[in-house]
Amino acid sequence: LAVLKPPRVLTEFIIDRVGASIGRAGSQHVTCVSRLDLETSGVLVIALGSCTSASANYVRAQFAGRLAIKTYHCLCSGHGLGAFGTRAVRSAPLSIESVEGTNSLRASVALAGGLEACTLLVVKACFHLPSLDGMQDGSFFTFAEARPITGRTHQIRVHLASLGRPLVSDAVYDRHRFTSDSRWCPRLFLHCSHGT
Repeated sequence: LAVLKPPRVLTEFIIDRVGASIGRAGSQHVTCVSRLDLETSGVLVIALGSCTSASANYVRAQFAGRLAIKTYHCLCSGHGLGAFGTRAVRSAPLSIESVEGTNSLRASVALAGGLEACTLLVVKACFHLPSLDGMQDGSFFTFAEARPITGRTHQIRVHLASLGRPLVSDAVYDRHRFTSDSRWCPRLFLHCSHGT
């Protein structure tokens, strides 16, 4: 089952709502088998059945075996990652830590150790915008497709920020541009557009 998750809505809330709807229809339970960050919108994959059901185990195995593919589209700040159609692989291990005093996590590229993380990137378009109200002079942007091979917390966001191409309106990994970005783009520009 695939549902559309809006930005700023917890994955758990969507799972609960879908479960309640399916339960009212006299059907079975649903199980979370994939997650999207709070700020990310898009396709959320849910398995029909309990957490021990054959369907939930099958879909989880697809993700664990890296057979499931999630495709995201994002807008990055900064000069392009290449011309239209350029393909790149960002492979850098990530360290994931709890943010003290919150329920939040923060990831960073690990200098030593860390969890394996790999993201495929394809440049879809490059833009140079003139100075607009609230934007820095001559802002450059890249619209890209991102496919995480691994599924780490904030993986796409951290990989692009580590390349000097942070996502537009990313309050966590690009604080210095967040205020100006949020004037014209009020949410993180990251959308899971496809899941197979």
